[in-house]
Amino acid sequence: MTNPLTGDYEAVMQIAIRQINGLLGTLHQNAANKDAPLKLLHSTALRIGDPPRRRPDVEVFGDWLIEYQKAGPSRGLDDVRAQLSAMAPPGATRMLSDAFEGFDQNWEIEYPPDVVRGLVKLQVSSVTITVPDGSSSEVTIHARVRAHYYPDPNTTDMPAPVHGDVRATFDVRTVQSQSRTRLLIQPSPQDSKIQFVAAPGTGLNAADEYRIAAEVRKVLREGLTLLPVDLPTDFPFAVFKGLGSGPSQVIALPFQLSGAGLPANGLPSLMQSFIGSSGFALAVGKEYVSGLIDIEAIREAIKNRQVVLRIGRWGVYYDVTYHLRFSSGPTLTFKNGGIEISGRVEAETSTWWAPNGFVSFKQLVTLVLNTATQTISLESVGEPDVDESWFIPHGTAVNIVKSEIGKALSANAVPIRRVFTEARDTLVEGLTAFDPFAMASYTAVEITPAGVIIRGEIGSFTLGPRGKGRPIFVGRRAPVVDIAETHQGAAFTAFQSWIPGGRIDRIIWSWVEHSGRDFDIWSGTERSFTDEHRFILPKPAGITGISQICLRIEGSRIMAGGQEATIAAGTTCQVPEPEFAIEVPSWWEPLTLPIWRPDVSDTVTLREAIAGHVGIQHDVPGKEPFTRNALVYFADWHSKKPLDKLSLALSRVQNSAALMVIVVLPAGAFDSSRREFESRLPSARKGIDAPVKFTEDDEGGWTRMFAVAKTPSVYLINARREFVWKHEGEPDPAVLAAALDQHLAPTPVSRFRPLRLNVSPGDSAPDAAFEDDGQHQFALHRLRGREMLLNFWQSWSAPCLTELCRLQRLHQAGREAPFIVAFHGGKNSKALDEIRKRLGLSFPLVQDLQQRIARQYGVRCWPTTIMVDAEGRVEHVQFGVCHDAVSSDPMGATSVTC
Repeated sequence: MTNPLTGDYEAVMQIAIRQINGLLGTLHQNAANKDAPLKLLHSTALRIGDPPRRRPDVEVFGDWLIEYQKAGPSRGLDDVRAQLSAMAPPGATRMLSDAFEGFDQNWEIEYPPDVVRGLVKLQVSSVTITVPDGSSSEVTIHARVRAHYYPDPNTTDMPAPVHGDVRATFDVRTVQSQSRTRLLIQPSPQDSKIQFVAAPGTGLNAADEYRIAAEVRKVLREGLTLLPVDLPTDFPFAVFKGLGSGPSQVIALPFQLSGAGLPANGLPSLMQSFIGSSGFALAVGKEYVSGLIDIEAIREAIKNRQVVLRIGRWGVYYDVTYHLRFSSGPTLTFKNGGIEISGRVEAETSTWWAPNGFVSFKQLVTLVLNTATQTISLESVGEPDVDESWFIPHGTAVNIVKSEIGKALSANAVPIRRVFTEARDTLVEGLTAFDPFAMASYTAVEITPAGVIIRGEIGSFTLGPRGKGRPIFVGRRAPVVDIAETHQGAAFTAFQSWIPGGRIDRIIWSWVEHSGRDFDIWSGTERSFTDEHRFILPKPAGITGISQICLRIEGSRIMAGGQEATIAAGTTCQVPEPEFAIEVPSWWEPLTLPIWRPDVSDTVTLREAIAGHVGIQHDVPGKEPFTRNALVYFADWHSKKPLDKLSLALSRVQNSAALMVIVVLPAGAFDSSRREFESRLPSARKGIDAPVKFTEDDEGGWTRMFAVAKTPSVYLINARREFVWKHEGEPDPAVLAAALDQHLAPTPVSRFRPLRLNVSPGDSAPDAAFEDDGQHQFALHRLRGREMLLNFWQSWSAPCLTELCRLQRLHQAGREAPFIVAFHGGKNSKALDEIRKRLGLSFPLVQDLQQRIARQYGVRCWPTTIMVDAEGRVEHVQFGVCHDAVSSDPMGATSVTC
C-alpha cells in the first residue's frame, strides 16, 4: 500500500526551492574565489552570432580516448596519439589519424554579413530555479541579465538596452553508461521554454524581446557545452519531482535507506508536501521505522520474564511464580504525536490452585530531538495505560510494562538514531560539493500516522580561529564596486561590479565636475545619474583630471537560507592616481596633495573642505609612465601677488597641457576662507591648460625633500621622472616659460586611473601583528569572528582627525560595534599620545613605524578606513572622510570619499 508521505519509497528528502536558491547564491558568490571547484559567473564577455565550426563526429572516439588516458599513466594528447599510432596495424593507423584530425581541424567558414554577430559583455545575477509541479525531467532557470553589445562591422545591431529576465527550461535525465549513472542536462528544444522578458522601463517592445530571446536560445543551445555529470555509485538522490508552486514549492528526492533499488515508476506515488516553512524535511515511512524496532526482541524478553505474586488461599498468602508471554502484540500504531505500543501479556503459573491472569497495555512513545547534539532518541510519553487481572496489583502491572518498554527503547536507540544521523550526513555531503561550509541542522521532529517527519534548515558555518571556538555564520560577501574606463577613455563602466549571491537593480553614478578657471580647483559641482538598465556611463563633459567619479549599487541578495534581502554598497568614489610621483620611501616625509570636497562655499575655511590627502611617493617603481611633467612651485605667500609671475609664465608656454603645477604653500595657508584665498590668485589666466594643485607644506616635508633654501623657488621634473631644472628666487616669466618649452617631454593623453589599495573588497585582509600604545599585543588573525575597522591616519591631517572622532562615536555605540584599531603613519610618536588625549579616544592606537602595515595594505590616502568582516575578508574601503560625519552606517554609506 502506498504511504501518503513517502509513496512507494522508504524515505523522501524534500528541499525548499528557496533553500536551493540560497545554495545557487553561494555558487554565484564563489566567483570571487578562484579556487572554488564550482561557481557561477557574475560577468562574462562572449561572442555571439559566429556560425558553428564543422567538425567530424569524434564524440564516441573522444569518450574512448578519455577512458584510455585514465587507464594508464598521466599522458598528454600528443603522447597518446604517438603511442597508439606506433602500436596499431596499418589500417587502424589511418583511422586513428583521421579521428585525431577531428580534434585539430579548423575549417574555413563564410560569415554572412547581415546577422547579429559581435561581442557581448554580460552581467548575470545569481540564478534561481523552479520545477513545474509534478515534473521529474524539467528545471527552469531564472536570471536577471544586463548586457552591452559591440556589433562586428557591417552586421545587424541589437535592441538596447538589453536588460531583463532570462527564463530557460532545461531537460534533466539520467542514463546508464556502462556501470555509471550519468546526469544529462540540455536546453529545451521548445522555443516557448526559453524566453527573455524585458525589465520595466527599458522601452523594449514584444518584437525586441523576441529578437533578444532568439540570441539567448542560440547561446544556450550552440554556445554552451553542458558535459554529462557522472554521479557517484552510492549517490542516493537519483530522481526528483517538483511539488507545489510559488514560494512554497519543494523538490522531492526519494531514496532507499536500506540500499534497495528504487521502485520502477514510483515517482507518481509522491503527492504530498510535508516540509512546512522549513528549509528541508526528511520523511521516513512507518513501515521502515517499524522495522527498526525489534518486536521479536520484546516478545522474547517477556517470554523469559518471571513474576512472583503473593496469592491468598483460605486466609493464607503464598508466593506464586508466574511466567509471562504475549498472547497478542506487541503492535506498533503510528498516531499524531507518537507511536503506540500495545499488546496483551498472559501471566501463567503451574500452581494448580492459583489463577492465571493477563496484563493488557498501551504505551505511547515518541522521538525526541536534541538540537544541540543533533541526535534523535526514542522515549516514553507518560504512564502506560494498563488493564490487569483482579489479583495482579496495578503497580506491579505498570512496572512490568514500564521496565520492558524501557529496555526495548534502550535496545533500539542505536538504529533509530543512526538512520536520522546518516540521512543528515548524506545531505551535508551532497551540499558541501557546492558549498564547503554548508551545514544542515534538524530543528523539529513530528510523528504522524504515516511515519516520521524531521525538519531542519541549511546554512553556512565555519569554526573560529584555528578551527576552535563556536561556529561562525558564513554570510554573503560584500558587494564589489568597481569603476574602470572603457570606449577608449570616453566612458566609465561598472561591468565588474556585482552583488555576490544577488543582483544589481540600479547603478547610481556621481561625480564632481570642474569648469572654468584652472586655479579654482575647489569649485567643483557634484552631479549624479541613476541608471537601472546599463552599466556604462558616457564620460560627462565636466569630468577633468582632478574630478572624482563615484559609484553606488543597490539591489538584493539571496541569503544562504534562501531569504531575500535588500543590499546597497556604500558610495565608492575613486580619486585619480596622481599624475606626478616621486619614487622615494613614503615614510621619509609627508608629500601629499589634498582632495577637496565639492561645492565649497565662499565662506568655508579651506581646511574644513579637505576630504583627505593623497601621497605622491611610490614605494615601488611605477608600472606606467608618468602622463605629466611636474612643476613644483614654492610660493612666497607673504607677498601681495604670490602667483602672478607664475601665471604669466604659464600663459606663454606652448604646450602647457603636458604640464601639471603643484603650488606648495606654507603651513596655515588653508586656514583662510575660500574668498580670502582666491583674492590672492591671479585674475588673468587665459591660455593656461595646465592643471594647478595647491598643497600645504605639512610638517615641512616638501621643503626638506626639495632642499628649499628660499621662496619663491621653482623645480621641474619631466615626464621621464628626471629632475631637469630649478630656479631659486623670484622667477622671470620669460625665462621660466623658455625653460618649460625646452624641458617639457611629450606625454600621452591623460587617462583616468583610480587610486587603489593592494587589496579590494572580497580579498583576504593581510595579517599583521602589532602593539598598541598601551603595550597590548594584537594579531589580526586572532580577531577572526568579529568585524574590524582598520584606520590609517596622520596627526597633521585635519580629515584624519575628523575620521578618528567618527570612529570614537562608533566605538562607544555598544557591544555590537566592530573592533577598531588606528595606525598612525607619522614619524612623531609623541603626537599619538597627544591626539588620544585631545580627542578622548578609547580604542587601540598603533605607531606604524615606517608605515609598515600601511604599505602592506597599499595605503596612500590619509585617512583610509578598511572594514574587515568576521571571516577576515575586506568588506569595504573608505578613502578620506564622509560628507555626512554623523552617518549611522559604520562605513559612511552616504559619503562621497576621496
